[in-house]
Amino acid sequence: MTIPTAQAFLFQAPTGVPGDIVVSDESNSEPIMLQAVSSVYAQAFGIPLAYAVGGASQFQSSNVAADFAGVLVREAPGIGGNANQGLYDAIPNPVQPQGIMVRGYVNVLCPVGTPARGGIVYICVNTGGGGAIGDFQASSNAYNVALSATQAEWALDGKDANNNTVLRIAR
Repeated sequence: MTIPTAQAFLFQAPTGVPGDIVVSDESNSEPIMLQAVSSVYAQAFGIPLAYAVGGASQFQSSNVAADFAGVLVREAPGIGGNANQGLYDAIPNPVQPQGIMVRGYVNVLCPVGTPARGGIVYICVNTGGGGAIGDFQASSNAYNVALSATQAEWALDGKDANNNTVLRIAR
């Protein structure tokens, strides 16, 4: 079967995009304002957030597992930071309310380790372990903190070639 070029994405979509809600009827997200840390706002969707005064900020080296509030997700109208670029922009707009996934299934990146369904989710809080601060990880090391199963766990076995996988938030 030959798939027309204009329709190829409809039939051969990639595994996912970080920050996209995977199962909408099983998920809950809430509006939240992004708060800057050292004058820097969250720079990507699909990252862990911690509550801060006035909203939430990206996970930092000072955060512990109990600080995990959810994952920054793509929601309308808070799609991106550059209104001229439309849906393609991958940087959240800090002046618009954004979405925080507090329960359900969401696409995230996992650059360290191989996720296993129901496995422990780690968040990097210190550089040196192969990841950046705020990365979701699937293997334990001295540079990350473990989330409890009542916070989040991996929803899929493995990840694609771009490190995309699915996280289940159980809050």
